[in-house]
Amino acid sequence: QIPSTLKHQLTLDLMGIKQNSFLPYSQGMTEESCFTRCHSNNEISVCRLICCKKKYVAFLTGDLDVAAKMYELCQDFPVVFTGRLVNTIISVFIDGLIGLYFARKHRDDEVKWTNMGLEAIQSFRQWVKSSEWNFSNKLYLLEAEFYFLRGDDERAIHSYHAAIKVAREHRFVHEEGLAEEKAATYFLHKNRHDDAMRHFINSKKCYERWGAHTIVQRIDKAIAILLPLCTGRR
Repeated sequence: QIPSTLKHQLTLDLMGIKQNSFLPYSQGMTEESCFTRCHSNNEISVCRLICCKKKYVAFLTGDLDVAAKMYELCQDFPVVFTGRLVNTIISVFIDGLIGLYFARKHRDDEVKWTNMGLEAIQSFRQWVKSSEWNFSNKLYLLEAEFYFLRGDDERAIHSYHAAIKVAREHRFVHEEGLAEEKAATYFLHKNRHDDAMRHFINSKKCYERWGAHTIVQRIDKAIAILLPLCTGRR
């Protein structure tokens, strides 16, 4: 019951609905108290699932520091089964994006974060051989972020556009929104404000279709800040 309850809570969090999905499961239980109880009982798989859920929400809502902390906490709860579980695959994808984001900070731990991104890229280069439909857009986005890190603008732009195109064609609307947002961030870093605005607007439309109102509100704030810098103001 806990995995389905967590999925429900994930949906509520992304939709911006302030509701505790754990209440029907156990009176007075919350996500935090569930984690504490499972940690005490050494229920490793549930603890990891909760950490991964919190990491995913933090990443998508723009709190990369919390996402990184959840990544570190996940390391205390190793994966027992190494098969291609959906949760594991998405976790590798998000970990790679987190790593490449922090690698761009060029801090003392840059190598650690870069290697995290590279490991994710290598995993997806293997997985894409068995299913281009499921994995190619994710690989393109990871590669785009790596080229952004390395300053390879031509490959970065090509990979961002490929990630967006493939996600759209394969009907992964949330990952299309993520790729649009990452492309916007790239162009913003390059002071190409009109291009950044275009991608932010496209990202917002994708997240609206996905129903993730919490993310839409965050993108709206980015658009409002960016608007005065654009030449083709909307």
